[in-house]
Amino acid sequence: MVVSKLQKARQAQQAAKNPLDATQLAWFAVTALGLGPALGVVLVCLVGVIVLTGSSGLNGSADPSASGSAVDGSAYVAAMSGGDGKGALAEDKVPDPLLVETLKEAAKECDLLGPAVLASQIEVESQWDASTVGPDGEKGLAQQKTADFEKFGKDDDKNGKISALDAKDAIFAQARQLCSLGTEIKKLLDDKKIIGDQLTLTLLAWDYGVDAVKGAGGVAMPSMDSYPMMVRTLFKKYEGDGKAASASPSVTSTGGSPGVTEAQFQKMFPSRSTFYSYAGLTAAMGKFPTFAAVGDDAARKRELAAFLANVDAESGGLLYVEEIDEAAWGNYCDPGQPYGCPAGRTAYHGRGPIQLSWNTNYKAAGDALGVDLLTNPDKVKTDAAVAWQTGLWFWMTQSGAGSLTPHAAITGGGGFGETVRSINGALECGGRNPSRVQARVSAYQRFTEILGVAPGDKLSC
Repeated sequence: MVVSKLQKARQAQQAAKNPLDATQLAWFAVTALGLGPALGVVLVCLVGVIVLTGSSGLNGSADPSASGSAVDGSAYVAAMSGGDGKGALAEDKVPDPLLVETLKEAAKECDLLGPAVLASQIEVESQWDASTVGPDGEKGLAQQKTADFEKFGKDDDKNGKISALDAKDAIFAQARQLCSLGTEIKKLLDDKKIIGDQLTLTLLAWDYGVDAVKGAGGVAMPSMDSYPMMVRTLFKKYEGDGKAASASPSVTSTGGSPGVTEAQFQKMFPSRSTFYSYAGLTAAMGKFPTFAAVGDDAARKRELAAFLANVDAESGGLLYVEEIDEAAWGNYCDPGQPYGCPAGRTAYHGRGPIQLSWNTNYKAAGDALGVDLLTNPDKVKTDAAVAWQTGLWFWMTQSGAGSLTPHAAITGGGGFGETVRSINGALECGGRNPSRVQARVSAYQRFTEILGVAPGDKLSC
């Protein structure tokens, strides 16, 4: 159920029942310093006050109806994402200059929005490709569901038709829907039915629906790989000094710098299959804008190294495109699922850099990526871009045998060891296969050295 998924996200709110411990405070302060000296100094001072007074400001009940001040997590969210999205639009970051004024005007639909909010959500939803069609028929820049666009769409470009494929119509409909959701969320917050930050919960409602957010009681401090934070971490990209856009459209953004050069990639995987191209990796990274984009430069490089080290272990140094033990191929079909195993019982064995396996994972990954992998699992071994995307999909969204996604583990202070637990902990961690764990650690240390960054601690599981 959607509600149960959101309730998992509320695990972060349990910190609200007790003061943050010193480790959490230190991690938060260090992360903040990566966002800018001024903000970092303020937060470090705040940490000092918290430590001295023994009060984190989050030690009340997580019950939204409890007396006292609400636990909204707004400071955490603003610090971790880089702002509220209401700053001046960095016009040169908008791929199509013709959309700059549309974004500015649409953001005036309500006080909750800024043009950077709309631009960031569009990047996450469609990568600025108006021709994108989602798995459930979502269309246009904002990927609104048909029923939602019918409710909020108007002929804003005055061309005589209302269409989600018209950029101006889509952006204004996006803004109206966000404002409508924001109004509902604000009432729930005012009535103490939920806890959290209004904008974050509004984005969550866009993804899951208001009823689901209400049923979960809100989310005070969402994980960095959640939908709202995927949007919010792009605010800094689209906020600027109002620098004018170029006279001609730029190439669709693929996120920030890949963080690893082709020469470094070749050094890491000198014997790799040609299927695993550097171009395929960087293209896939563009689909996941928060991957290797959280924290300072060192933190980002460590996440890259951690991902690639686990990939190294899963694929034999990027040598194998699919699982070599054919005798095990029939072990990855769960026939109890309503969709079954339409490609055959042996079709869902390990493929790709992370060795995606099981019909459940092929179905979930395909749904997330907009590719039918349930009936065509071989696409993971024939399309390099899709292969890399499945690896990053698992890294960013799945917790496996662990309690955190690998992304959340490495960016949240869990260290490389927790990424191993999430990837293959059931078979390797806790002394089950120490040599395999050590092989992953050795690869991670080698890759961090290539990237010029210290590996950090908590390397094993």
